[in-house]
Amino acid sequence: MPGFEQLSGEPWQVQSLNGKPVGNASVTLVFPEEGKLAGRAACNNYMASYSDGDGHFTIQPGAMTRKACMPPLMAMEQQFVEALKGVNTAVLNDLGELVLSGEGVEIKATR
Repeated sequence: MPGFEQLSGEPWQVQSLNGKPVGNASVTLVFPEEGKLAGRAACNNYMASYSDGDGHFTIQPGAMTRKACMPPLMAMEQQFVEALKGVNTAVLNDLGELVLSGEGVEIKATR
């Protein structure tokens, strides 16, 4: 499980969501302080909290802006927010990717 020092700093750019590339959509993960997560969810900005105790990494989505975008971006945003709720593991793989996963969800991000 990566520590805050490994997560913080430059934004993580999500490359794939549940095995599908996000393409040109801007989906990011930023860890501004321990226990906090923020970023862009394809269309809107979001804030969330996370915890990494007992071998589990869980995310609790919080506030989100309410801008309307094109339907494909809105659909990706909804999928991303739902994926965040299902995350229970975080790892840095051998390629340096941040992989957030859970049952039926996977978010891969790079810097």
